[in-house]
Amino acid sequence: MKFSKFFSNIQETSWYRTFLNPVINELGANTTLLDIGTGSGKLIQILSQEKEITCTGVDTKTEMLKEAKNKLKDLNVDLIKIEPNNKYPFENESFNNITICNVLFHLEEEGIDFILKESQRLLKKNGKIIVLTPTGLGNILSISKKYFSFKNLSIYIWFFATKTRAKTWLKNSYLKEYSNNHNLNYTSQIVMNGFAQLEIIKE
Repeated sequence: MKFSKFFSNIQETSWYRTFLNPVINELGANTTLLDIGTGSGKLIQILSQEKEITCTGVDTKTEMLKEAKNKLKDLNVDLIKIEPNNKYPFENESFNNITICNVLFHLEEEGIDFILKESQRLLKKNGKIIVLTPTGLGNILSISKKYFSFKNLSIYIWFFATKTRAKTWLKNSYLKEYSNNHNLNYTSQIVMNGFAQLEIIKE
């Protein structure tokens, strides 16, 4: 099985919806949104169906976008392939909100800064950049207490695959420092019973 299909299946589990819920709850209806690193498109599928948000998803991976196109074929969303560190094909101030889920903590500083710079360019006045990242906190016991079921076994793969980088991201407070250096407003909170962090940047 291709990783894109495997990841798409993970996104259909109940625990992954719980992971995304803090982002979903942060967004109002009938706005425009860019999802950077959209993968197989689960977040924009939910936002399009449940909140009637006009969604655009971008990703660098062709196979992920193929999965997203299959998942979203009956929805009015745009899916666009981008190249790493190349300017995104949108006009300035095109979106009310920008979401970046499970992405930045995998990247080196150059890639992170590029995405944040483009996000600032594309964000409309009073918009929000919403970043969701695992924390790497907890252990098998704490995960099992909250999320164990045979349908949720993939949460253990996610936890151990992301744990090291996630802990580093949480410790370094990269977005807080970036926001301070660029005179942006920054807030954060631990969500998903301690297993994820929601960070929000505004002008």
